Amino acid sequence: MSMNTLKLSNVTFCAELEKHRSKVAGVYGLIDPVISRLATLNPLWMFEAQSRYNVQDGFLVSDFVVKLDGEYLGNIGTSYMGQKGTVIAISNDRIGKNRQRSSSYRTSDADKAVLMAKKMFGKMNPAERLQKAKEAAERVVSRASWAKERERTQYQSILKNEMLAWVENKGYQLFREFIDKEALLSTKKQVLQAEEKIQVLDTEMKTIERVQEDFGINKTALVVKDAGKYLVRIGDNVELYDDNSLPLDVRMKMGMLKLVQDEEYLTDVGCRVTSEIFVLLVDDLTNVSEGE
Repeated sequence: MSMNTLKLSNVTFCAELEKHRSKVAGVYGLIDPVISRLATLNPLWMFEAQSRYNVQDGFLVSDFVVKLDGEYLGNIGTSYMGQKGTVIAISNDRIGKNRQRSSSYRTSDADKAVLMAKKMFGKMNPAERLQKAKEAAERVVSRASWAKERERTQYQSILKNEMLAWVENKGYQLFREFIDKEALLSTKKQVLQAEEKIQVLDTEMKTIERVQEDFGINKTALVVKDAGKYLVRIGDNVELYDDNSLPLDVRMKMGMLKLVQDEEYLTDVGCRVTSEIFVLLVDDLTNVSEGE
């Protein structure tokens, strides 16, 4: 490594590395001769140090951006290449366009790296400039469309929410008159079916919420069917019954729950967890364990 390269007039630091200039130990040894020779041969090129490689007493500069009159020419840095380990990496759009495995030209030979940079670094020709402009325009155009669509969706959501709130309150009667008098039969059928379904679901939700609340405070009867016997737990009280001694209200509610599928709820009855486990709503807990 050498400090001489960093003393060249066209070798600078990015703002972040400039804060730590006092800790610079030099340029990473592998790329130091490449930067030194190219900076000397091309005094108008500007080499801006971008990345660092930490060492014991500071850091080594390990990546440079190369520019000419403010225009990007390429990058010179390091890369890892399988069995070869750390190698020199030369990259820009021209190089990347012609390569398949990597977007950069990688070598451990400084002479080859210098030749590649001399060959491929240079200001864009008209065709390249047009292609670059096209890519930039595509990004702006597509991003603008996406941003406007997102903004429109946000305001549309506000509008729809306010419209729905109005319809659900003051405007619901007007909506029903429209459905009854003007809407297509198919639309009217869908709306009526939806209203009926909502009523059913509201009832089911109330049942579920009641079961959840009572179960959470141990006010339900947890029934486990096991080998012809019934374990019934209410709070801390546990009783064992058979078919003859099982309390009437427990037997009736289990009978109804046996007619539904697992994980279904019945209003004022409870929940069938599985074919062997039931959670029952119990209004009068003092009579549960007293049988018929």
